[in-house]
Amino acid sequence: MQIPPLLSQGDKIAIVAPAKKIQSDLTFAVNTLTEWGLTPVLGEHVFEAHHYFAGTDAQRLQDLQSALDNPEIKAILIARGGYGTTRILDQINWSNFLENPKWICGFSDITSLITELNKHSVACIHGPMAVTLDWDEQTTESLKSMLFEGRVNYDIPPHPLNQLGQTNAELIGGNLSIICNTIGTSSEIKTKGKILFLEEVGEYFYHLDRMLVQLKRAGKLDDLAGVIIGDFSSMKDHKDSFGAEALEVISRHLAHLNIPIAYGLPLGHEKRNLPVYCGIPATLDVTEESVSLSFSLSTIQ
Repeated sequence: MQIPPLLSQGDKIAIVAPAKKIQSDLTFAVNTLTEWGLTPVLGEHVFEAHHYFAGTDAQRLQDLQSALDNPEIKAILIARGGYGTTRILDQINWSNFLENPKWICGFSDITSLITELNKHSVACIHGPMAVTLDWDEQTTESLKSMLFEGRVNYDIPPHPLNQLGQTNAELIGGNLSIICNTIGTSSEIKTKGKILFLEEVGEYFYHLDRMLVQLKRAGKLDDLAGVIIGDFSSMKDHKDSFGAEALEVISRHLAHLNIPIAYGLPLGHEKRNLPVYCGIPATLDVTEESVSLSFSLSTIQ
């Protein structure tokens, strides 16, 4: 696994929009990154609008490709999610980036980019995007620590559905819908021996069950080292009730696994969306008293 270099004062960080059009201001993100000592560089087409998308496929690809190839850009912060990254994913030329990898951070629709980076054995960050950078101070400060210091540690309260245990393994995951969407593609998620983390927003309970069945049938729940269940936000029942809510649906599919499982990590579509390294070994410790998740790049470089 290639680990991009940590950032230094004066480094340039690109903001690009490979998915949905931006419908809010980027001033807070630009100001925050500047306060960190970075120089934000906005993609040429970042404020474009082509129907649903932040510009045409060609424009979004051009901005992302330019940020990947430019040696002066040391990190890429995705502007927002929505939908659209998979439309350009297979057209990306990774050759220059793989020679000089840089941190890429995003979530939701950007899960497709995360699994693609994992295929290329390059670490990245599942975390806040430019339009969400003002949502939560702990989230934002944690991202700063990860980019500049290479470490982060989270402690959260226990959950009644947790399964106790400790593991140290590479972390991978993201939005459940997008993870399922990768199956059968060149960027299909690889889960064997890894800690899998999942989050979702706005789905019906029976859709959730269907996606978990798909993961199971595809072998993605086999041979896991651990599981982290993040936020499952704004989930809903059908008029013909499914008979179980989100966490109950999830626990039915995971309870047979004899591995550490942690529920309730603030990760996903809520205000607090704690960033995590993907492709990097994490230590997950689930006890009766608490859950801790920690990363330190210094121990693996």
